[in-house]
Parts: sequence; structure tokens; C-alpha cells
Amino acid sequence: MLLPSLALTLLLAVPPPPSVTLDAAKARADVALLRRALETLHPGLHRYRGKADTQAAFARLEAAASRPITDLALWREVSLLLAGIHCDHTKAELPVALEAWRRTQPTHLPLRFKLIEGRMIVVSNDGQPGAPPAGAELVALNGIPVPQVLITLGRTVAYDGSTDQAIAAKLGSDSDLMGDDFNEAWPAFHGFPQRWELDWKRSGELHASHASLEPLPFPRWTALPWPGSPYRDEFYKAIHWWLDGKVATLRIDTFVNYRNPVDAEAFLGGFFKTLKACGVEHLVLDLRESGGGSDDVAVTLGRYLLPKPFVWSKPALLKAVRYGDLPQHLESWGNRQELFEPPLDGFRRTKDGAWERLPRPDESSRQLQAPLPDRFTGRVTVLTGPMNASGATMALAQLKEKGNARLVGEESAGSAEGPTAGHIFLLTLPHSGLRIRIPNAWNRTNVDHFLAGRGVPVDETVLPTLLDFEAGRDRVAEIAKDSAPPAIPSMASALAGSWSGTLDYRDFGNDRRVVLPTLLTVTGEGEEARLAFTFDDGPGKTVRASQVLRIRADGGQLETGEGDATGSMRILERRGGSDPRELTLVAEGSGHENGATVEVRTVLSRRGDVLSLARLTRRPGEPFLLRHAYRLSPRP
Repeated sequence: MLLPSLALTLLLAVPPPPSVTLDAAKARADVALLRRALETLHPGLHRYRGKADTQAAFARLEAAASRPITDLALWREVSLLLAGIHCDHTKAELPVALEAWRRTQPTHLPLRFKLIEGRMIVVSNDGQPGAPPAGAELVALNGIPVPQVLITLGRTVAYDGSTDQAIAAKLGSDSDLMGDDFNEAWPAFHGFPQRWELDWKRSGELHASHASLEPLPFPRWTALPWPGSPYRDEFYKAIHWWLDGKVATLRIDTFVNYRNPVDAEAFLGGFFKTLKACGVEHLVLDLRESGGGSDDVAVTLGRYLLPKPFVWSKPALLKAVRYGDLPQHLESWGNRQELFEPPLDGFRRTKDGAWERLPRPDESSRQLQAPLPDRFTGRVTVLTGPMNASGATMALAQLKEKGNARLVGEESAGSAEGPTAGHIFLLTLPHSGLRIRIPNAWNRTNVDHFLAGRGVPVDETVLPTLLDFEAGRDRVAEIAKDSAPPAIPSMASALAGSWSGTLDYRDFGNDRRVVLPTLLTVTGEGEEARLAFTFDDGPGKTVRASQVLRIRADGGQLETGEGDATGSMRILERRGGSDPRELTLVAEGSGHENGATVEVRTVLSRRGDVLSLARLTRRPGEPFLLRHAYRLSPRP
């Protein structure tokens, strides 16, 4: 333990954050400039939210700016407004001085995490004594239950349309701003932490542990082990491939090819020549980590995978091509004259007043592209997930529609129809120094089939489970390569027997976790399992409950019965494994919590001698969060 005087010395050695407090006049001026810029520039301002709701959101922001406010608090209020636009390219950055301070001073959580089955699961830590190990679950941070933290911070996450499945992914890893949306948003709601007080537990344990840890500076946070793409990865470093007989895997973690550009055709050419020479029959293209990037990478990938000539994009639409005095507050890459005063003959006005950009010779996405000589002609399976957005989602839409690719994993985020993107203008608000990213164009994918406001649906849903993570299994990749899926055990055969373990649930009143020792007996036959629970709820208090799980004859619905309540849920995934008792079953439906309608997800996993049965719930615009989970093993 540090001596008081030494602790005080160390505390004083950390410079305070260079935050400023704006008076109401300056705050209102910044908000007025922001509103004018969004209403002038943003082609998707009302794409997913009606004008009345947008006006109400501006009114809330203007009310917050009607009194003195810090730049950090203003960032919070602005971020809440921007998140409501539902555009992944529209977000707020901190003032330059405050961001620079955060990049050198310790403010980050000293671990990496993923949200798995609605739980905040540790992936790695920085080695501090007592730190929660990989696989542990965080249940409270600085005294706040994790569900409250995630719901609050999740309100600032930018995503396209109604793809709110992206919230869970972005809270853990965004490769943007301060690395993930958790660390980006925490200080605006809870201040800069001097310590991280973490309550954590392993799955199935009765009691939580506590850790008091030092925050990390941003560079050390980016160095923490992580199974996905590194922070701000680049195309030339983000390509990995390997061969397994007649099956090849190509993993591309980002299409970003503008910081250190390479020739995408030449860079991918060696791989596709190898496929041809080796007679590869099945290509697994893993894009799960890619959020997009440069058009040239996506178009080149299309030339190696699509069978016929294609045009990648429809004409981009701009809301404006003249911006009055706004350019004095705007920055972007490229020639300012071309950006802010482009020749008007390069556009045509549409009947609804938009500016449609005419094709340019240097714009590969608008030119007719021919397949390359070494084009892959075999079977293509693409691995997808909620990290996909922007250009990656446009590529998924093209590969599915024009290449008949099989998509496996989770539905992408982003917009299959095309995101609001183009050039990203950086608006600096003069008094607070906040910097706002505003896209100038609606980039439209040249596809005929899409769901407005959604990403690209998969052909086969595979949802990572906690037991998969604990075993180090990538079940998505396993299933994508498996030519003969294993037999699926019946519900009764997978679950039948006597079990013991725990029930772990969130208290409805305060979100604190309660863990009860639990016994379970499962009987039944075929696709019906009858579950009889016995809970130890304290000295002299034994509680019993029952539940029935039944799969309908058509295999598409899971019927549940508990007491007098019954319901039906759509089955998203039902699979077996190498062990004849292995079962993964994921189903979704609706229910009620505290008088509100919620989406419900059931995740049932049998792996060897471990049975996990979890119920997750969420409201629109929130991530799925654990409601309760059973973790059980066979009784001797």
C-alpha cells in the first residue's frame, strides 16, 4: 500500500484534464452552428428519423446548452443527438487538447472485453495483481451494475438504420476514436476514473470477487491482447490466408487502404493465383472484423469473386454542393476547392432536390468492372457479423446478390442499400473545440434486393456462445467449412438426467446479481424436455419450479411453458456437434419486463458435462443483456 504522502505526490503528478466550461452564450452558439451544418450538409439527417423527432432532439440539445456546460458534458449531449440520426459515419470527437491528454494519461479500462450472451466477458488484462482473468464476467464497475453501464453508454453508439445489434460489438471494439465506445463514452457520464473498482465472477461461482486496478494510458490499452483486428488496422497488414486441402480461408480485417495505400489487385493476386494452381474448390472469406474502408479494395474483391461484369455503386446523392460560410469551420482530406466548390456540371439535380454526382473516370465504383483472369470459380462462403458496416456491408450485399455467396454468422450492421458516407467533413465548434464528423454523400450500393435500414441477412445463423468462448472455439468457421453437418440430438436426449449448479440472475429492482445453488432434473422424450428445478434460497427456504421446452414438428419454433405462462420463440440456430450429446439452440421471441415489451433470446448449450441455459432481454436501441443463466453439471 502506498504511504499517504507518496500517493498524494503521484496523484498531483498527473496533470488535470484540459477541460473548459462554456457559458450559455458560447454553448448555444456552438449548438447553433452544429444544427446549421447538419441541416445543410447531411444527406441522411432524416433518412431513419422523422423531422418532428429530429426537431425534438435539437430542442433537447439546445436546452442543455442554455446554461453553463463543460466541453465533456456537451460532447455527451451532442453524441446522444448524433446517435439518433442512426448513421455510423456521424459522431463527435473530443477537443484536440482533451483527446491528446487522454492519449497520454491513464483513463482506460485495464482490460479488453466482449459482450457474449449479454455478459461483459474479459478477453485479456494488463497483468495487474488481482485482475479478473480471461473468461471472467464483470458484474459492476465503480459501484454501478454492468447492465446500467452498458445501457447508458450504448445510447451514444453510432450505427446505421435499425442495426442496433452493432451496439454490443462497438462497446467492446470500434477501432475508432478511443478504441472502443465503452472507453470513449465513460468519462462523459462518470468522469475520468482514478481507479477502476471491478466486481467480477466466473460463470457458475456463487460469490463475486473484487479488484481495484489502475487505469491504463491509451497506447497500453491498444497493446492488450485481442483476437480481432488491431486498432486502426490497414489493408496491407490485415490480410491472412491459409489452405486446408481443397478449402482456402481468406481473412480481411479492414478495407482501409488510404493511409498507406497498396495496389489491391496486385496484393490479392498472389492468393487467387494460388487458389487456381491448387484447384481449391471452396473459399471461406472471413470479413467479420471489417467495417469497411476504401472502394478500391471492395471493387477488386468483386473482380476476383463475381462471375459477370458489374458496376459497384449507383450514383451518390449529396444534399448540397455549396455550403455558404460553413467551409471556414470544416476540414477534410483532398483538394478544398474540389470539395467545397465542385463544378456544378459534375452533378444533376434530382426531382426531390438532391445533387446526383455524375461518373468520373477515376471513380472505380461507378465504372463497369470485368472479372479478372484468376477469378475464383468455386464455392464461396462469407463469414459476417455485427462489426460489418459501410463498405464491408456493401461488399456483402454484392457478393450475395451477384455472386450467390453463402453467408454464415450473424446479420451484418451497416446498410445493404448503402451508407451515408462519401467525404467525411470534420466540423470544429469554435467555443468548445468539439469536432463533429459529418458525411457529405449517400453512397448507394448497386443491388436490387435489400431491407431498408438493415444490413445483410445470413443464410445460416451461428451465434457465439459463452461455452464456445471458454473452449476457444470458433464455431462460425467450423460450420462454414463443414461439408457434412453433425446430427442434432433431440431435446430430451441432450438434456435428460440429474444436474446441479447455479441459477445466476439480475435483480429486477437494482440490477444486482443473485446466485442460488440449484438442482435440476430433466425428463421427457423426443423434442420435449420437462425441467424440474430446486433452488436453495437461504436457510430453510427451498423453492421449486418447473418448465417445459418443446420444439415444434416443423423445427422452426421453440415452445416454452413455465407455470401457467406459455410462449413460442423463433429458432435462429439449432445444431449438434462432434459429441452426440452436443446441442446449441438459440431462439428469439418477445416478453414483458416491468410492464415494458422486450425482445427475448434463449441460448441453450450442452458441451460435454456442462449445460448452460440463458435468457437475455433487451429493449429497442439497447444490447441484449443477461436476465438469468443456469450453469449445471451432471450429478454423480
